[in-house]
Amino acid sequence: MKAFSPVRFFNQTQLKMLPCAIKQISIENYQGIIKTHIVDLPVDTQWIFLTGDNGFGKTMVLQAIAISLFGNQDQYRILTDSDCQTWVEFKNQGHNQINILGSPDFKPFTHLVAYGSSRLEIQNQQARNEISAKSTTTYGLFHTDGILLNIEYELFIGYLKKNAQYGLIKNTLLKLLPRMADIQVNDQDEVVYLEKEHEKSDKTYQGLPYEKLASGHKNIIAMIGDMLIRFYAVQPEVIEPQDFCGIVLIDELDLHLHPKWQRQLPKLLSTVFPNVQFIASTHSVIPFLGAPDNSVFLKVSRSQAQGITIDRINIDISNLLPNTLLTSPLFDLEGKDIKQDNNQSLTDIRTEETYDEVKLNDEIRASLKAFEASRDEWR
Repeated sequence: MKAFSPVRFFNQTQLKMLPCAIKQISIENYQGIIKTHIVDLPVDTQWIFLTGDNGFGKTMVLQAIAISLFGNQDQYRILTDSDCQTWVEFKNQGHNQINILGSPDFKPFTHLVAYGSSRLEIQNQQARNEISAKSTTTYGLFHTDGILLNIEYELFIGYLKKNAQYGLIKNTLLKLLPRMADIQVNDQDEVVYLEKEHEKSDKTYQGLPYEKLASGHKNIIAMIGDMLIRFYAVQPEVIEPQDFCGIVLIDELDLHLHPKWQRQLPKLLSTVFPNVQFIASTHSVIPFLGAPDNSVFLKVSRSQAQGITIDRINIDISNLLPNTLLTSPLFDLEGKDIKQDNNQSLTDIRTEETYDEVKLNDEIRASLKAFEASRDEWR
C-alpha cells in the first residue's frame, strides 16, 4: 500500500480547480432579494444550476451575480438604481479576489459573459462593426431586446483570410450542434448551415442561412458565437477555445432545445470549454441528466417575510431518473403531479422506465391474450 502524500494530494486538487470560479456571494436589497448568502461553493465545479418556480427570482439572482462580478455600470449604462449591497469572493485566473460593490478597490471581472432568455437576435450587417448599446456584456441579462455579437461576420472574414481562427470557431460550433454537418460560405458570400438528416447520418439537407434555422440552432449559434467573440477580445493570447477561462451566466438554459439536446448541452459545453464555469437557471429536469460530476444545485425561493432566498440542495443525482428528480427538493412536484391528468386509476399507471419497455410489455400482453383465445377455441 502506497503511503499518503500530502504534496501529491495537493497537486491533484490544484489540477481540478477552475481558474475562474465563484466561492461565495452575499446579496442584499436587490430587486426582491432582502438578504441572502451562499458560502462554500467548490472551486472545481463547472456547473451551478439554479432552480425555482416561475417568478421566484432566478433571473434576479443571476443579475445580482453579474453586478457583483462586473460592477454596477456597463458602458455608461447603470445596471440598477437600487441601493443594493453585494459582495462576491471568487477565483480569478488562480488568484483569490473579493469584490465589494461600491468599494474603491472594486475590480470588474472582465472574463464574464451573460445571457438572458432572449438570445436569437444577432447584429445585422449594418451594425456589424460596432458594439451597440444593446450588445454590451450584460445587456441581454437585464433586458429582453438584447442583440448578440455577429459570429457570422467573424466566420466570413476568417474564411476570406483563410486564418486559423475560422476553423477553430467553425469546429467549436459544430461540436455543440450535434445535428449540423458543416458550416460553409456559399457563392453568394453567405454563411450557410448544413444539417444532417439525423445525428448519425451522412446525408445532409440543403444549406440554410441563420435566419431560416430552427430556434434551437439559432440559440446555440448566437450564444456560443457571441461568447467566442467576447472571450477572444479579452484573452487575445488564447488560440484554442478550450483554453478560455471565465464565468458564463445563462438564464433558462433549456430554452428552445429538444430534450435530447438539453441533456447533451452541459456535457458538450464542459468538454468544449473545460476551464469555464457555467451558472445557469432552468425550468427543465432534463439538463440534470447530463450534469457533470460535482455540479452544484441552488434552489431559489420567495416569501413575503424573507423575500428571495437561495439554498443549496445537497443531492446526489447520478442515479436518479426524471420522476425522482421532479419529486425531489429541486422541483418539489408531488407524486400526483407527475401522472397524466386523464388517468382514471393509479393501478393503470405505467411504471416502465422507457417507452420501449412499454411497447414490449404491450406486445407480450397481446400475445398472451391471443394465446388464451386460441386455447378457448380448442376446448
